[in-house]
Amino acid sequence: MFKTILKAKLRDIGRRLSYDWATYFILGPVIMGVSFLMGRKIFNDFAFGIGRIQSTWLSDETAVRLAFAFLVLKIFFNFLPLARRLYASEYSLTVDDLLPINFAIRYKVFYLEQLFRDLLFFAGGAVLLLFFGKTDLLVWPFMIWLFFPAVEIGFTLTWIHFWSPDRKKLAGVFSILAFLLIFLPVVQLSWWADFFTFLFAPLGYYRGFKVWRYTDMGRVAQFFVGHETRKKRAAARAFFGGLCRILPKNIRPLVQRDLILTARNFVPHIWRNLILVFLVMISVISRGQIALEIYCAVGAFVIASTVSPLFQMQRPYRTMDVALPLSAEQVWRAKLTYARLLALPIPFVVWGIEMLMRPLPGQESVSLLLTLLLIGIAVSSLVGGSICEGDQRPVLQYIVAAFLCVLATLFIAVFNPVLFLLLFPVLSSLKGSAIIRIENEGLT
Repeated sequence: MFKTILKAKLRDIGRRLSYDWATYFILGPVIMGVSFLMGRKIFNDFAFGIGRIQSTWLSDETAVRLAFAFLVLKIFFNFLPLARRLYASEYSLTVDDLLPINFAIRYKVFYLEQLFRDLLFFAGGAVLLLFFGKTDLLVWPFMIWLFFPAVEIGFTLTWIHFWSPDRKKLAGVFSILAFLLIFLPVVQLSWWADFFTFLFAPLGYYRGFKVWRYTDMGRVAQFFVGHETRKKRAAARAFFGGLCRILPKNIRPLVQRDLILTARNFVPHIWRNLILVFLVMISVISRGQIALEIYCAVGAFVIASTVSPLFQMQRPYRTMDVALPLSAEQVWRAKLTYARLLALPIPFVVWGIEMLMRPLPGQESVSLLLTLLLIGIAVSSLVGGSICEGDQRPVLQYIVAAFLCVLATLFIAVFNPVLFLLLFPVLSSLKGSAIIRIENEGLT
């Protein structure tokens, strides 16, 4: 039975990869490898000589604390999405849930799916260790990737069994954990990590997945139904309506619709991006000699990249827009504005944390804020502007946008902020390509 299910899952994955095999295995590794090697060389040598961006350096203790913070944030932001997948509610009911399959086989299949979902997270951690020269720590992302799903599944099932799936109480507990991550010695953090692994891994398998997952099914389903209330939706509509009043009237309804869909969890990738952005913001506190411009660019890119899966997921419903008087340029500008709005708070948050931890004189602080704003606008604009690159395939669009964002960050932070003006001809070229692609899709 396990082999049969595994073969079906692998065929499904293989079918999806067959459409984008060149992107995953040829174009992606080439572009990301070039960006990695070029960026590391410039940030370590060339930019350090200019003095605007200092050479990268990160202590082993800081790397370990950031890793623990990443894992804690992943559990927190992935709590409700994982709960919806664990419990066969109306959001996650599939054919597999209706078949008489043993719980042990179900657990193995679910565990493998979690490994596949978490691969990008821990592969990114390994790339960061390579970027900072921490080759002696490379074995740890692989080990954590193998065993962390057991802890995450066990913790989620245990929490839901004794409490509710509500994230408010969980936020209070994780606030205490955030305090301990900063002040506890690294040795004690490692000891507690081992303790929770040996506690939640078997508890989630023998009790949570075998018994609690079935006994709590009705209570959890009822919570999920009552969690999305009309009051919250009305409040979201009012907030986004007020926010979009400053936008041009021809794109205002489109941007407001995209923001409301994001708030309703239409794009599950928003939780993954929030984890990464929050981790980037926290790491600003102990950034060492790493330039602040790098944190701003990474945070803006991660949160603005939500526009790519949103655009892809709206593709089946785009035929409903045919009856509306929408031009292809309006659609493109709406996604561009959406990406800019998502990334707008990033420069201010990064600058505020920096001023709180390492205050600067008035003129220098204003100059730094201006540079961060230019980087945030440039990065989010390139991410939103390249939305149609790669035939609306998010992975390919990520690669193209990342390459453009690296160049934009270097030009603005290393050379001169006036080079921000180069963004406009680039966006003009991207707009022309996007209009052709959208019109060929049959939207207008």
